[in-house]
Amino acid sequence: MSQTPLDNRTRLHQGGRLLLARVRWITLLAVLLGLVAAGATTFAIERFLGEERARADLARDLARTTRVLALTMQGQLWDYARESAEGIVRSLAADDRRIVSVVVFDRAGSQPFVEYVGAGAADAAAVMRSEVDIDANGEVIGKVVVTMSAAPYLEVAADAVRRTMLITISMLVLGGMLIMAFLQRRLLLPMEALAAAAGRLSTGDLGGEIRPLRDDELGGVARALENMRVALLGAFEDLHAKNRELTAQSALLEQRVAERTEALSKANDDLRGAMEALKSTQSGLIEAEKLASLGSLVAGVAHELNTPLGNAITVVTTLEDQLAEMERRVASNTLRRSDLDQHLVEARQGQDILQRNVTKAADLVRGLKQLAVDQTTDMRRQFSLVEVVDEVLIMVRPRFNHTPYRIETDLAEVSMDSYPGPLGQVLTNLVLNALTHAFVGRTSGCVTISAHLRDDGQLLLVLRDDGVGIAPEVRRRLFEPFVTTKMGQGGSGLGLHIARNIVMGLLGGTIDVVSEPGRGAEFRVAIPLTAPERPAA
Repeated sequence: MSQTPLDNRTRLHQGGRLLLARVRWITLLAVLLGLVAAGATTFAIERFLGEERARADLARDLARTTRVLALTMQGQLWDYARESAEGIVRSLAADDRRIVSVVVFDRAGSQPFVEYVGAGAADAAAVMRSEVDIDANGEVIGKVVVTMSAAPYLEVAADAVRRTMLITISMLVLGGMLIMAFLQRRLLLPMEALAAAAGRLSTGDLGGEIRPLRDDELGGVARALENMRVALLGAFEDLHAKNRELTAQSALLEQRVAERTEALSKANDDLRGAMEALKSTQSGLIEAEKLASLGSLVAGVAHELNTPLGNAITVVTTLEDQLAEMERRVASNTLRRSDLDQHLVEARQGQDILQRNVTKAADLVRGLKQLAVDQTTDMRRQFSLVEVVDEVLIMVRPRFNHTPYRIETDLAEVSMDSYPGPLGQVLTNLVLNALTHAFVGRTSGCVTISAHLRDDGQLLLVLRDDGVGIAPEVRRRLFEPFVTTKMGQGGSGLGLHIARNIVMGLLGGTIDVVSEPGRGAEFRVAIPLTAPERPAA
């Protein structure tokens, strides 16, 4: 439902009144808080000073009373007049509410000579105690201990504080009323006028002039609002003129846009056709590179199969000759037990050699079969990382066997739910790339494959070599298609491009390279243990 300008104006006016009411209450609250804080501070200071004065008066009177009693008791102790001493103490303390207790000790000091205790109980925190020796002819003959309460002094101080607070509250109330009246006249009323003017401006009412009520900061705000009103009037006139001009140009622009759209549509069709042809060509090149890489590995593995198969043929031929010799001796009845034992030993040795070589050939064929199946399909399954790396190494080690370079691994035992074929393709491309480029002009080198889990749960696969490194200008474009330093020498420039597409697409990870000339290269592949779901075709 649309809102009319009247609704907006009503809401703004209500908001302005609410704002002013809020400012008025905030100002009143600030004044009240200031007055209460001042009154509370005054009350606290007056109470503290009153208590301090009460304690000072108590200490003074206590010292004077104790000295008077010490002088009075001097003759009583000398004459050992206990009854007279008790009468004197009672006459001095009976009508004095301040005295809590009076105790007079003789020279022995084990038992009180005279003891007086007041009728009322005294607060332990509000009493003071004073002790004075009683001298006679330069000799101490006893002592007087007087305990007095500060309660009467504190009552007087509390009365004084209450009178002070009544006077202070009266002054604060009167002062607050005067302050609020001053703020109402000097601040709140001008602010209400400014709020009303701002509300009119916000609703688009630019007809009324805004006049400052006072020559102060609020008056400066009023003048600024008036200047803004005049500027807005001029701006609206300019906008109307520009709007008419834009309306006239809009028709011409629409005609030109239609012509350009038709031309761009035709060019877009041509580009789409060229892009489809380019993608088809690129896909063909990538598949050709995959098959060429797999074919090269197969050729190396086939060459590697010659050794175990040749050894197996040699063992089989030797066993066949020995078996023929045994048949001849059996036929001529010249077979001895020692010959049979020797034949069994040699047959067992030949069988062991034959089993090892046939097993090695079977492992090579099984690894080649699994790698071929994985790398020619994108089948997803659960597998062990070590299993995939071992299959790749079975294929690439023959390429290293006739070089002074070696491969080392440091792998964590990790189970993955991903695509072993594409992952093996990435590893194959990275290893063969290192063999082709990393050790040019070097008589030794090492490629290290390591893998471990990162804190975020992803697998970090690192392939590092200690070769010649990568130049900065090549490193920046290393994963682009057809970028190679061996163009025309067996390099197509697609190996690392294919690896990046597999990692960032099918495997759902990232790949980057760190290298400096002369300090080797390090390829880092970070992939999740569970590959992302592929979108439906």
